[in-house]
Amino acid sequence: MWASKRLLGLLLAVASVPAYADAPRLLTYSSGTGFFVRSDGMLVTNYHVVSHCKDLTVYGMVPESAAKVVAVDKEYDLALVKTGALPLAVAALNSEKQPLRARDRVVVVGYPGQSWQTGQPQTREATILKTAGPRGEEKWLEFSDALAGGNSGGPLLDNSDNVVGVVTAKGHLISPPQEDEDSERVENFDLAISLPVIRSFLEAHKIAYREADSGLYMGTDSITDAARLFVVNVRCQWDEKAQH
Repeated sequence: MWASKRLLGLLLAVASVPAYADAPRLLTYSSGTGFFVRSDGMLVTNYHVVSHCKDLTVYGMVPESAAKVVAVDKEYDLALVKTGALPLAVAALNSEKQPLRARDRVVVVGYPGQSWQTGQPQTREATILKTAGPRGEEKWLEFSDALAGGNSGGPLLDNSDNVVGVVTAKGHLISPPQEDEDSERVENFDLAISLPVIRSFLEAHKIAYREADSGLYMGTDSITDAARLFVVNVRCQWDEKAQH
């Protein structure tokens, strides 16, 4: 589901995706991504992935399991979800002893498109454009175009498979024509929720989390193999009384 909003020339499209429909073709399910942060089955995803859910399930390297939302932050588009499934591994946050910089390589791991049907996450490489949002917002990271519907709520990983952000939206910054230009300029990029926001959210809800240094370079295949142990598909059956 690409839900969009326009704000002073900034167009955002959130990256959850329709999963399947019921017999009358009324869409009742959507699909996103999440990642485990605690060994008891606690995971992080986007608020917009789980908002108005009637039923919530997760699936991946763990058996399909019912889940429930235990905390949300609507402003920063974050949610904590508890499931009975015990992960094979939990994600580690970048300790920031090696801070993220513009032009650094990052990796998106999640369940875009119809990959939710396979239980196998998909991986795409990207590049950090800014360590802030398009207008300097500290709540975001800006990176090159890598997201598709279904990536929402998944981790943005650095070269050492450590979390540096939670992917959330595609962005388009529209600038009006200048005196020497014939048409408006459009910048395309993707956005992730920044590490300080993630830390604050977890700490506010008393969630202990892992941290790790990021000095070791890992290839994309190695990152995929490691991340698939803590990245899951998050499927939401909508509350039909809610507006979407």
